[in-house]
Amino acid sequence: ADSLPLLKGLNFDETDAFVVEMPTGRIDTLTYWIRDSLVYKIDTLKMSLSYLYTDTLNQLVPRTDTLKLVSKIRPKSEKELEKEREKKEKELEKAKKKAEKEGKEYVEPTVFLPVDVYAPGSMDIYDYISLTFSEPLASAADGAIHLKQKVDTLWNDVAFDFVPDSLNLMRYNVYADWVPGESYSFEVDSTAFYGIYGLFTDKIKKEFKVKKPEEYGQIFYNVSGADSLAFVELLDGQDKVVRTVPVVDGKADFYFLNPGKYGARLINDTNGNGVWDTGKYEDKRQPEKVFYYPQVIELKANFDLTQTWNINEKPLDKQKPEELKKQKPDEDKKKKNQNNRN
Repeated sequence: ADSLPLLKGLNFDETDAFVVEMPTGRIDTLTYWIRDSLVYKIDTLKMSLSYLYTDTLNQLVPRTDTLKLVSKIRPKSEKELEKEREKKEKELEKAKKKAEKEGKEYVEPTVFLPVDVYAPGSMDIYDYISLTFSEPLASAADGAIHLKQKVDTLWNDVAFDFVPDSLNLMRYNVYADWVPGESYSFEVDSTAFYGIYGLFTDKIKKEFKVKKPEEYGQIFYNVSGADSLAFVELLDGQDKVVRTVPVVDGKADFYFLNPGKYGARLINDTNGNGVWDTGKYEDKRQPEKVFYYPQVIELKANFDLTQTWNINEKPLDKQKPEELKKQKPDEDKKKKNQNNRN
């Protein structure tokens, strides 16, 4: 369907009651974050949900369901609440005595909004900083974010873009034009971000250095035999996609690669959507063809490798390198079983 389900509250007002987290990648789930405390404190939410349903003829048809959603959190008894209060009072008394013994004034710890900061100490030239929060944000203060570059002994402000992630509702990214080999400091003032459930973030500080070009290698594939629309996926030693580039004028070039082992596969992108598509029996459509570069390449730092790749040079079932195969051929399995018996 190209539209969201229509949700109507039967015992609550659904207007602006939710923040909707859209699905990403192959995930097919919508997540509704309840932003209104008057709603999420209700024991049972009653609603009608209108959406497009796939019928037995594989056609989308309108359908409406009435739902009752019961909170997973069981209300605590007075005895349980009293026990929790006593435990907190004991912990507080213990903390106060400890502070008094150390000659300090007890300050109750502040609970902050959790945030995961991705800013590795050794930053790739093409990489960026990410902030991932545990819940959607109600507000973000752009002016409380600072990015500085170290020049001699001074830290100078540098320009950057702070934008929401296009796929993850709770992630924000910081983009900047990194100068290779230079040191940077990323800082965020306290209370810069405010979550929908009332918590602010603590202050953040991360220092890192951007890698130099000579720490990387490059791989250039000269491709022949591919369709006019095709792309190449660069793979690591575990057959996972590292990077994807389109084939342009018979070339697929990968820059700024970390040293290591790499494989590659090419997809003839019949419909030009940039992803591999399966076949469909009803439409008599075959899956898009996949071709493997027949070798795993070991790339070293400060090296450029140019590889000639005729995708039709080997039969399809002989192309994928043994090192990338997740399952051993049946012949190898037979040998292993024979050895185990012996």
